[in-house]
Amino acid sequence: MKRAIAVYLDYTHGLFKQFACLYTSYKFINCSQDTDLIVFGPKSSLDLVPDDCIKVELNPLDGIWKTYRFINSISCIGGKQAEFLNSYDYVLRTDVDTFLTPAWNTYIPNYYTVGRGGYSGEEVKGNIIRVARKFNTRHQGIHNVGSTHYGASNLVRDVCKLSVEIAYYLLTEEFAKKEGAWPGWYRGVTSMYSTEIAVNHLVDVIDYRPDQLDFDSTSTNSIYYHPHIHCWHTDHLFSKFQYGDGKYDHMLSNFESVEIREYCLNIGLEAKKKLPRLFI
Repeated sequence: MKRAIAVYLDYTHGLFKQFACLYTSYKFINCSQDTDLIVFGPKSSLDLVPDDCIKVELNPLDGIWKTYRFINSISCIGGKQAEFLNSYDYVLRTDVDTFLTPAWNTYIPNYYTVGRGGYSGEEVKGNIIRVARKFNTRHQGIHNVGSTHYGASNLVRDVCKLSVEIAYYLLTEEFAKKEGAWPGWYRGVTSMYSTEIAVNHLVDVIDYRPDQLDFDSTSTNSIYYHPHIHCWHTDHLFSKFQYGDGKYDHMLSNFESVEIREYCLNIGLEAKKKLPRLFI
């Protein structure tokens, strides 16, 4: 069995710090025997990435996508440059502001698995259903799909391809004249809407597991029950914003703790020591 964790790393200082944490957690749990960390991105980013990652040079998309850079983390999986992913049994498509825990080492999905999003109130749900019907796609009623997807490589790639197509429609039609406003129908989370439509259409059995993927970095739960941690928008420990601003630099590591928030802090402090070039 071979697994891939695939991310896109844009040339942004904040993202470098977040990726350093993901990479450090990947090394800490010692999963390289069955899991590759694959990083897509421009050469300027890849030059800073450790050489034991698989690096795929890929510049950000042009055109309309210049104003919506989030799409790169999805389009990189569906394009021709990612066809090699089909050789893996499973792919985890995720963002760089995430951590792996020791629970990853034994976590094999029974079905196509998604984490939790937080973008879909009643107005948004209605609009997503409307757009899904416009594309003549089925919607199984699964909303607030997280950005992290874990499943058979070809299916993850197909979801990404369709998501990009729908995102293009949303940007050029739905949000062509006005951006909307959060938490309503909002241009800023276009890729979350498009991915929800894509996964509901293409995946017959969707395993919605917020306890396994995109779990909260502020939790006091044990790292041994949650394989994948995502940093949500918060200033509580562990916060990617507080971390990026150096607010934790005075704190000490305590790897005896199994609390998720403490684990993320420990990994973050280690990342700063071991990957100083990513903290320029």
